[in-house]
Amino acid sequence: MNVKLVFNFLGKILAFFSFIFVLPILVAYYFGEQLEPFLIAAAISLAIGLTMMFIKSESDLLRYKEAFAIVALGWLFVSIVGCIPYVVIGVNFVDSFFEAMSGFTTTGASIFDKPEVLPKSILFWRALTQWLGGMGIIVLFLAVLPSVAIKGSALFQAEYPGVGLERIKPRLRDTALILYSIYLLFTFLEITFLYLLGVSLFDAVTHTFTTLSTGGFSTHSESIAYFKNPAIEMIIAIFAAIGGMNFAIYYHLLNRRWKYLKDVEFRIYIFIISISIIALTLLNLEKFDIIDSFRYSAFQAISIMTTTGFTTYDFDTWSDGARLILLTLMFIGGCSGSTGGGIKITRIYILAKYSVLQILKAAEPKTARTILYGDKVIKKDIVDDVVAFFILYVVIFTFSTLFMTISGFDIITSASAVAANLGNVGPALGLAGASETYSAFPIYIKLMLIFNMWVGRLEIFTVLSLFVPSFWKERW
Repeated sequence: MNVKLVFNFLGKILAFFSFIFVLPILVAYYFGEQLEPFLIAAAISLAIGLTMMFIKSESDLLRYKEAFAIVALGWLFVSIVGCIPYVVIGVNFVDSFFEAMSGFTTTGASIFDKPEVLPKSILFWRALTQWLGGMGIIVLFLAVLPSVAIKGSALFQAEYPGVGLERIKPRLRDTALILYSIYLLFTFLEITFLYLLGVSLFDAVTHTFTTLSTGGFSTHSESIAYFKNPAIEMIIAIFAAIGGMNFAIYYHLLNRRWKYLKDVEFRIYIFIISISIIALTLLNLEKFDIIDSFRYSAFQAISIMTTTGFTTYDFDTWSDGARLILLTLMFIGGCSGSTGGGIKITRIYILAKYSVLQILKAAEPKTARTILYGDKVIKKDIVDDVVAFFILYVVIFTFSTLFMTISGFDIITSASAVAANLGNVGPALGLAGASETYSAFPIYIKLMLIFNMWVGRLEIFTVLSLFVPSFWKERW
C-alpha cells in the first residue's frame, strides 16, 4: 500500500472540497445569516488538504488497493469536514457527523426534529450534501480535475464497485462530465417545474437537490406532505424515479438509441414499482378512497424503492402487509449506476438467475448452463462478486439488527432502521418511522448507523477492505 499517495490524493480532495463551501456562504450572505459555520469549515478543509498535499510519493502508480483506500477514506473525511457547520451552530459532534454522513450518502436519516427552525444556509447545505453525494464525490472530482482523471479509472471503479456505472466514453473524464451534465439538466428541469407549481425558489432548489440524489432531506418536518399538492407530489415522484434509474440509459436515449428501453434492469425496475403501487393501493383501500389510496401508495412506493425517503403520509400507520412491501423495497433499491441505494436490481436479477441455475444443475448435473443478462453472458467473477456482496449485506444487516435489539429496541424498529440506513433510504418503521427522527437514539446506535450508511453507499467491499490487515501491506 502506497500510503503517501493515498494521503496526497485525499489532500487534493479536501482542498478541492473547501471551495464548495462558497455556495452556502453565498446563501448565508443573501439571507443575512452567519457566515462563520461555512468559513470555518472551508478553512479547516483547505488547511488539512494543503498539508496532506505536501506528502509526496515516489510513485504515482494508482492501483486498485490505493483507489479503494482513497474512495473509502475520502467519503469519511468529507463527511467529517462536512459536519463542521452543524458543530459551529451548536450541534454535538456525533449528531453532526450523523447528519453529514446521512447527507453525503443520500440516506436522508436526520437528527433534526424541526428542520424549518434552522438557518436557510444550513438547510441549503444539508440539501447540497445530498446532491453532491448522489452522483458521487469522486466522480465530481474526476470531472473537474483533468490531471486526476487520466489515472482515475481505479477510483471510478472503487466508488461504483461490482455492477456500477457504465463507462459511456473511452476517456473517463468525458464519462464523468456527461453524467454530471445529465444530472444538471434534470436538476434544472425539476427546479423549473416545482417553481411553476408555486413552490418557493428556495424550496424548489433544496427539494430538487434531495430528490434527484434520492436523498430525502426536506426543509419541513412534514416532508412533502407540507405542500398538500398532488401535482408537486407527482413531479417529485417522477424525478425520484429518474434518480433511481441508470444514468447511462439517459445518455443513450438522448442519442436516440431506443434499444436501451429494452434493458433488462430498466424493465424489472418499472415492473416492481408498478406491482408495488397496485398492491399498496389495494391494501390501503381500507384506509383511503381509491384516489387517495393510489396517490399515497404510488408516491411512497417510488420514494422507498428509489431510496429517496420522502413521505406524504405516515406509512407506519398502514397495515402490516403494506409495511412489509415497503420494507422489501428498502432492500431492493434502485438500478445500478443510479443515485439510489439498496442491493440494486441487477444484483437481485443475477442472484435469482444463479439460484435457478443451481437448482437446474442439481437436476441435470451434466448439462452446461450460463447466466444471461439480456443477450450477454455474465462472467463468473461478476457472479461471485454479487453472491459475496449479498452474503455480506445479510451479515451486516443481521449483526446490526441484533445489536439494536440487544440494546433494548423492538425488532420492528431495529430491523427497519438498519435496513433503511444500510440501504440509504432514511425513514424506517417504529421509533424510526416516517413521522420520527433519529435524534433520540443513543450515541452508540448512531455510530453504528453511520457505519451502515458509509458501507451501504460504497457497496460494502470498498469500506470493508480497510479492515483487512493485509490490505495495508506492500504486496498485492
